[in-house]
Amino acid sequence: MVRTLELPDAIAWTPELLGRLSPEFRYEVREGNLVVMSAAMRPWYAETRRRLCNLLVRQGRHAFIEQGVVLDDDEIRTCDVGVFAEPPRGDIAYHKAGEFTLLVEIVSATSRREDRELKPRPSAAAGVPGYWWVEEDLDGEPVVYQHRLVRPADAPWTYAETRVVTLTALEES
Repeated sequence: MVRTLELPDAIAWTPELLGRLSPEFRYEVREGNLVVMSAAMRPWYAETRRRLCNLLVRQGRHAFIEQGVVLDDDEIRTCDVGVFAEPPRGDIAYHKAGEFTLLVEIVSATSRREDRELKPRPSAAAGVPGYWWVEEDLDGEPVVYQHRLVRPADAPWTYAETRVVTLTALEES
């Protein structure tokens, strides 16, 4: 089945314009360019995302699945799980990076470079304090790579790995 996506004329993509697009897809803006992504996912991915969100909520954090993150004027991303400093407004889908304390990405074979290298840079530059990526080990267990925001001398903000732990171990602690 062929689907047609009607797009508004846009010189610059804004959170408001993205919010008017079809909810059948996921959207990001990378270096000013609109990227349209499929909403379908593997059961392992969906289950891992649900477990992570539930864990963070049980910890008393304001965690939500698939949050839009406005990093700057030409970077709008969607994280797998976003943790807010305060409860977010419920009527908007794209939030300023400064509202988040943690962004979580679940790595798949097709997103490895994106989630490990490309997404952390603008998130660090925008000042998001924490960044995790999660990968599947050989036994199917989610492994969480936890990072915190640091600023090395005379260098831009970046993330430093603080811990690598299985999701099961996090749930049990």
